[in-house]
Amino acid sequence: MHTTEKWNNRWSRRKFLNKVGQAGGAAALYETMVALGLLNLPSKWHGIPKLERNQGDGKSVLILGAGIGGLTAAYILSQAGYRCQILEANHRAGGRNHTARRGSTVIEESDAHGSTLQECQFDDKLYLNLGPGRLPYHHRRVLGYCQELRVELEPYIMNTTGNLFQSTRDFEKPVVYREIQNDTQGYIAEMLAKSVNKGALNEELNNSDKENLLSLLKQFGPLSDDYSYPGSTRDGCGTDPFGNPTPNVFYDCEVPKKTPLNQLLDSRFWQSSFYDPIEFEWQPTLFQPVGGMDMIVEGFLRKVGDQIIYNAPAVDIRLHEDRVHVKYLEGSNEKTITADYCISNIPCPILTDIPNNFSRTFSHAVASTKFSDSCKVGWQCNTRFWESSKYEIYGGISWTDDIIEQIWYPSNGYFGQKGTLTGAYIHQENAAIFGNYSLVRRLHVAKEGGARIHEEFMDDSIVPTDLGLSIAWQHVPHLKGAWPSWSSSDAQNRNYRRLLLPDKRFYVVGDQASTLPGWQEGAMMSAEHVVELIAGIKPHFVPENIEAPNTIKVTQGHG
Repeated sequence: MHTTEKWNNRWSRRKFLNKVGQAGGAAALYETMVALGLLNLPSKWHGIPKLERNQGDGKSVLILGAGIGGLTAAYILSQAGYRCQILEANHRAGGRNHTARRGSTVIEESDAHGSTLQECQFDDKLYLNLGPGRLPYHHRRVLGYCQELRVELEPYIMNTTGNLFQSTRDFEKPVVYREIQNDTQGYIAEMLAKSVNKGALNEELNNSDKENLLSLLKQFGPLSDDYSYPGSTRDGCGTDPFGNPTPNVFYDCEVPKKTPLNQLLDSRFWQSSFYDPIEFEWQPTLFQPVGGMDMIVEGFLRKVGDQIIYNAPAVDIRLHEDRVHVKYLEGSNEKTITADYCISNIPCPILTDIPNNFSRTFSHAVASTKFSDSCKVGWQCNTRFWESSKYEIYGGISWTDDIIEQIWYPSNGYFGQKGTLTGAYIHQENAAIFGNYSLVRRLHVAKEGGARIHEEFMDDSIVPTDLGLSIAWQHVPHLKGAWPSWSSSDAQNRNYRRLLLPDKRFYVVGDQASTLPGWQEGAMMSAEHVVELIAGIKPHFVPENIEAPNTIKVTQGHG
């Protein structure tokens, strides 16, 4: 008998892999599967998963939730012949992709204020994204689906050097972003250069290194010949000897007065997301759909909109080895759907409260997945005052240590008469406090915070209070949060890994089951993962070294 025949008789591939796993653990098993070509290492996105056109014929998939993850899964599976049905608990699709425009509503339910309803009163053609607001250039999936669905994109401006920073600690008035950025850089360069000249880094640097570093710091600062930082026109232009703005016909751009170092340090500007724009998720170029973020939802609805039943919350989930039973409400009637597979785009804090027969480990993972608080306030402004010669702001974000945290300026409609501002974007503890304010108090507080940056906020003819709109995502029914709140711990890592695999034929999608919480790219990533599991393209396996994402880092740029 040939050696190969002996191997085939005595060893199956599965038996071999079991032995590897027993001897070396999951990490060794994972590496062996990769080496044998049984498991592909994650790579950059190369396009929408291609399933055989008739692969899903005769197979049914029930999708719970018409958020971005659910819509993505329905789109891919439908093209392969799977019979999909989507149950959406709300009156609209998109989940946290929600663009406010005239006539749209924001419904909240909270212990503090019961049930509330706001109707957007913006002028026609004005809108504001209450949920996601930007698409990074390296989020290839979401850009790819936009192309696939013919969603037109335009640049989103994350940061301009003309944006403002306001601090209640030390700055008497808002300071232009570039002044803080460049003066801080100049002072650091000066101190480091002087330290090098005093020999403080002799152990770390040889003579050639010191010469090159000093040359770098002179440009980086920029520093004068004695390595002091005198200020710079990188901050903008100062005045001439007679107090007139420069440049003018007599004087070129003059060096402005620099911000004192102690003032910069006392403001603690770096603690208020000042450096977010240089984090990878927010580096240019970023994009936004023309006409509002919900244009992505509309693109999906053109393809799978007829599969959705609205106002149909699931009320009971029962798993079997080869099917899933789901009871749901349609009006006052309880109905049942049976499907071969079930994909849940329901946020885990909602899913855990639906009666079910999940396995112990899966149920624990779902129950342990919490969501973060976040709030936004939107304003219609009757003049685009931020674009005036007083401010010269065209897009980007101004930052503050006030409870409103941020003001976003629109990246479209330049030089028009009117526009919309995101007048607050609030996270974590601030969001929990703000979200419990009454609707009237939210707008009052947001106006006061905005006026610390732009006095125009207090002029009701410019920023009408009755056109303001707020949302506290933690109070929105069927969502109850802005994004999953993951952090690194052994328990969180186990729960995250468990969500990446199904319970029998029940799968979880959404940013809650991805490394990009808070981003539509994450929701699409998870949908593709689940589609590939159902289609048999990917094995039902997650390595033990996989860790939960750092939500604060991914959504706020620090943590």
